Amino acid sequence: MVSILIIMKLSIVSGLNESHTSKSEILTKFSTTCDFLKSLNYDGIELALLEPEKIDTKKINEIKDSFDLEISALGTGSTYIRFGYSFGHHEESIRKKAIERIDAFINFAQETQSKVIIGLIRGRHDHDNTPKNEKLNIKSSLKKCCKLAEDKSVELVFEPINSFEIDTYNTIAESVELIKEIGSENLKLLVDTFHINLEEDPGFVWDDLKEIAHLVSHLHLSDCTRRAPGTGHFDFKAFLNIFQESGYKGFASLETIMKPSFEEVARQTVEYLKMIL
Repeated sequence: MVSILIIMKLSIVSGLNESHTSKSEILTKFSTTCDFLKSLNYDGIELALLEPEKIDTKKINEIKDSFDLEISALGTGSTYIRFGYSFGHHEESIRKKAIERIDAFINFAQETQSKVIIGLIRGRHDHDNTPKNEKLNIKSSLKKCCKLAEDKSVELVFEPINSFEIDTYNTIAESVELIKEIGSENLKLLVDTFHINLEEDPGFVWDDLKEIAHLVSHLHLSDCTRRAPGTGHFDFKAFLNIFQESGYKGFASLETIMKPSFEEVARQTVEYLKMIL
């Protein structure tokens, strides 16, 4: 299969609504989405899930394989948004639940040969916690998740997220420092263009990316508008060229506001990337 990007594989984020639909409906939606993405020559799909244990992984594998697609990664942010579980929470019971949920994602990832994203599940500050304690809790929780991932040969990808959405590890430099401190071969970096635009110094970001490219295992593409690439001013050509030159072999995954529709965003992105690359 020839990738759209030539230099790396392309995927797009999609949910399966597994918490509110039957197993047969989940599989029908997944199959329909795969069929559509295959028609555009996508290489994979990134799944944003809430309860992966409700999904029949054997059937999911059969469907994706029939379309010659991969599951690039698993989004875990809904665990915090919907359940309120987070790595940094002051209550140990809440942190334990967050780790248990990540373990469910790791099981799914092991069976589908995908990666698990560590992003919003870090949580936010609350009045019963301090920034220092929150970071200590995040580190402790992440170490436990890395052990679970190591035992099942699954890769976790840690995402720096802008300070409007989360309170810790907003920059690439902070996140790289954390990854090195944890010291797990199963913990890598996820770089998101939307967060880069908000948090990184535009005068140094390109050189900084070249220095840490070897630590990156997953990419998120979204313009400064939070919509499809090409709707704002982010320099995707320069960004993707850095990873091409570094020998990056992972996925670039489209994570945007899906307006006017998922289908239109998927098409627009293909057309834009073909134009600039």
